[in-house]
Amino acid sequence: MTHRRAVKASTSALSARLAGAILLGAAACGCHATQHAGLATSATPAPPPPPRAATIQPLPVRPVLKSQPTMPDKCPAMNPTAPTPSANGLLPCALARATLYTLGPESMQLALTHVDPPRLLTSDFYEVNLRMNPTSATAWASFTAAHLHAHIAFIRDDLVLEAPIIEELVTSGQVALTTQTAPAADQLAQLAGRPT
Repeated sequence: MTHRRAVKASTSALSARLAGAILLGAAACGCHATQHAGLATSATPAPPPPPRAATIQPLPVRPVLKSQPTMPDKCPAMNPTAPTPSANGLLPCALARATLYTLGPESMQLALTHVDPPRLLTSDFYEVNLRMNPTSATAWASFTAAHLHAHIAFIRDDLVLEAPIIEELVTSGQVALTTQTAPAADQLAQLAGRPT
């Protein structure tokens, strides 16, 4: 009987020591259930602010007074850091540097919100679609209505991205630029969508 009491007493003492060690460990690490919940709530970081949308440089539109074939070495040097006054005429080349244009003073600037990646239209043509903000879309609709059959040029870095003839009123708030090769389409999209 003494042996049973000794084992029982020893088991009780071990249980008491274990309980004390667990309580001491819990107190030392701050792992109480109520504290843990409080820590999780206060330690949760606030979500980061949404990234600011990149804005695209306005796209100047100028009237085409004259165009003629040329050679790349006859084109003026490009200087994107030297802005051309909008009231002056301009003598830029096309993106492919095979046409030289004589342009009149700037007619307007289109505020673009998005430039789509190039997409293949046919085996010979790629399209880059530009989308405008509502103010520019309205101004562009008025401009195209008042300038039917006018020859205009879209400009970036003193280069003509494209020089279409306005054939109809455009109310979609979009402009589609076309080119013949995938590298030219990529360059067109990159230039048109340049951020401010």
